[in-house]
Amino acid sequence: MKFVAYSKKKEELKEDETMKVFASHDEQITILENRGLTILDKASAKRVLSRENYYALIDGYKEPFLEHDERVNPYGLERYQKGAEFGHVYALYRFDRELRMLMLNELLKFEKNIKSKIAYRFSEKFKGQDSFLNPANYSVDPVHHHERDRIISTLFNLIKSHKKRDRVRYPAIREFFDKHRNVPLWVLVNFLSLGQITNFYSVIDEELREQIAQDFAEEFSEEYWPVRLRAEELDAILQVAFPYRNKSAHEEVLYRFRLEHPVELAGVETQMERPKGSFSKGTVFSMVGLLKLLLAREEYDVFWNELERLMRELEQSVSGRAYGNVMMETGFQDEWQ
Repeated sequence: MKFVAYSKKKEELKEDETMKVFASHDEQITILENRGLTILDKASAKRVLSRENYYALIDGYKEPFLEHDERVNPYGLERYQKGAEFGHVYALYRFDRELRMLMLNELLKFEKNIKSKIAYRFSEKFKGQDSFLNPANYSVDPVHHHERDRIISTLFNLIKSHKKRDRVRYPAIREFFDKHRNVPLWVLVNFLSLGQITNFYSVIDEELREQIAQDFAEEFSEEYWPVRLRAEELDAILQVAFPYRNKSAHEEVLYRFRLEHPVELAGVETQMERPKGSFSKGTVFSMVGLLKLLLAREEYDVFWNELERLMRELEQSVSGRAYGNVMMETGFQDEWQ
């Protein structure tokens, strides 16, 4: 009996290596069925695999449906839970795609918001033309000088781009310069990435940093309850928002993402009435909760209603065990409502 079991294990291990080489859609379906995944409509599954790609769909979203119980799967092979269906994996894939689109839409609003606040407060304090090109208008801390110089160089190059009459990357900058003979910061920030604006925020003087953070706090306080936001906390929020913005834009798996190194947001968690550590981990729950602080209340309510709809649809489309696994990964757990 031991020899038979060992031989069976070797066959299963060999089978699990099949997808390392090319396999047709029919062969992919056979492999999935051999691993315990139920496929009710093979023709439909083939169309999905043709459109979405086996790696993106299966490798990206199989985890909540795999059997990790050693009593059922003692060798730790890639085997699906009893009752797991191809449609369940595809439902999670669609959920994550809609989640990315939803998050990206809100993160772009936040990106526009912080760009506007930075440009306004900086220009309010340093009113001279091209004041953002003067190193003296930034943090005096030497640790920031390298990044400060990079930011100034980036802004200078954006302005200089109007001189290139062929293959101009940003025609709007050239048009603004041709009309006004200069390009102010509130125009240039629109052409900076969230990563660049994050770095810009990190190297301006501390008084400005605190003012911009408080601008967010005051907007929230007017619509909800009084809060205080420090510059270092806005730094931490940007460390969460930046990777979520990029992952949402680049179609990476989002629902199970979390920061490799947690950030310090204990004060924000307390003020937002959230459990300790719930924001610092950088889970989907973290980002969703932080967006409440960063968006207008009306916008956040629409966002939350859409997110709630997505979660309820997923709950109805997959088994309770797999749904629980997904909620665990997002950081919402079972009490997300």
